[in-house]
Amino acid sequence: MESFWLCDTCLFAAAYEDYSALSLYYTTDEVEKRLAVIQRGLMHLMPLSADFDAEAGWGINTFSSLPCDGCGSPRSGRRHQFTRL
Repeated sequence: MESFWLCDTCLFAAAYEDYSALSLYYTTDEVEKRLAVIQRGLMHLMPLSADFDAEAGWGINTFSSLPCDGCGSPRSGRRHQFTRL
C-alpha cells in the first residue's frame, strides 16, 4: 500500500470537508485557488484511509519541512499519514 503525508488543511478537508482554516491565511481570491488545488490533489490520491493515531502518537510527524502530498503546500508543519486503499 502507498502512504501519503497530508498537512492539517488537507486532513480537515479529507476527513470533514472543512476548508474554513483557509480564510485565516489567504485572501478571498487565494482561498478559491487553494480550494481547487486541495480538492484536485485529494481526488488524485483517493481512496484514502487515515493511518495515524493521535492518542498513541503514531503516524504523525509533528514537524516536517517536506511539502504536503495532497496540496503540495511547502509550508512546514504537522503531517498526518494516510494510506491509499
